[in-house]
Order: sequence, then C-alpha cells, then structure tokens
Amino acid sequence: MDSLTNFNPSGRQGASSNVVNSIQRAIQTGAIKVGDKLPNEAELAKELNVGRSSLREGMRILSAYGVVEIRQGEGTFVVNRTAEQFFEFLGFMPDGSTMLNFIEMRRVIETGNIVTIYNKLTPADFKKLQGLIDRLQYSNGVNACIEADREFHEYLLTYTGNPLMSQIDKLIYKMRSELLLMIMCHKKAVDDARTAHQKILEALMAQDEARCIECVGEHMDTTANHIHNILKL
Repeated sequence: MDSLTNFNPSGRQGASSNVVNSIQRAIQTGAIKVGDKLPNEAELAKELNVGRSSLREGMRILSAYGVVEIRQGEGTFVVNRTAEQFFEFLGFMPDGSTMLNFIEMRRVIETGNIVTIYNKLTPADFKKLQGLIDRLQYSNGVNACIEADREFHEYLLTYTGNPLMSQIDKLIYKMRSELLLMIMCHKKAVDDARTAHQKILEALMAQDEARCIECVGEHMDTTANHIHNILKL
C-alpha cells in the first residue's frame, strides 16, 4: 500500500481529526481503495504521526460514517457503506408517508441526474432504454415490471459517475419493494410508468434539458398519486 505520509495534515485541528482527514484524502486520491486493509495500529500511528489513542478515536469516527470497518482479529478495512449507514440511521419503516418522502428524494436525485446526462447518451443507450421500456408490460407480470422499472432508472444513474448516488437509488428501491408490489398490481400504474419512461427517453433523444426535467417531475407526480390512491393517504 502507498504511504500515507503525504496525506498527513499539519494544520491546527485535533489529532483525531487529522486521522480522519488523512484517510479520507488518501481514499479520494486513490492511495488507498475500497477493500484495502489499513496498516496495523502501530504502523499507522507512526505514518500519521499521532498517538494510538488519537488514532483509535479517528478510526471510530470513520467507522461511524461507514468509511472503514473494524473486524476483530482481522484488522481495519476501507469499505463503502455510507449510504447504507445513512438509511440505517434514519430507521424509517417503509409506510405510505415515508414512501412519499422517498418520492421527493427521488425527484431531487433524478432531476439533478437528468440535467447532468441529458446530452451524453448514445444511440446504443437509447436502444437499451427502449428495450427496458418495451419490457414494462402488465402482461409480463408484477416482478418483471418492477425489474424493468428498476433497471431503467439505474441505467440512467450510471452516467453520473457518482457511485454513492447509485447506491442510494438501490436502497430506496429495496426499502419500497413491498409498496412497488402493490402499485405494479394495477395495470394503470404500469401503463403510466411505461408512458413516463417513454417521454423521458424521447426528451433525452431530443437533448431537450427543460423537457427532460419536466418529464421527470411528471413521473414523480404520477407515482405519488398512485401511492395516495392505493394507500388512501
């Protein structure tokens, strides 16, 4: 593993904060990567020029944020559980009101994403997305519809270059899976989702940023209405 010496800040912050900042910068620059095992306590304290108590405190902070995982008898490893830790911290149960909050979160995520990618997709991407839309048919069954819906949104999010955003999106789908089963049992909901996806694709093909944003907003509004109607909120 590359030395962390170059990432040891010499500012006025506390020693434990220096540990956190050093590890974070080393990850950001690629000096250490997800899956890497950090040096043992003595070596790491020496490299970062901090005492062991400060090192332990820094590791506890990084562990709480899902940046590292301390495995008894094995050592400390760099992980990527930030989004997962976030949702565990929220402790939300996937009820109707929570799902509406998730829709608003999706609105923010997908609007920002569509602005980033609206002029980046290729003909091959359009073909792939059209195939996913064609699979979103009520006659294919609930599970197939859910999968086609998930893949459509996930495919678009891969263009952001932000793995955390993709991870958050997957976790939202996981937490609302039961509600999706209820929604996709209704033919109108499936038809509406397919229509919304088609409009988004057509806006992307036209590279029309304003229309892309409008279509995403309409899709979120329609989904929220289905939640209201099904759960009688």
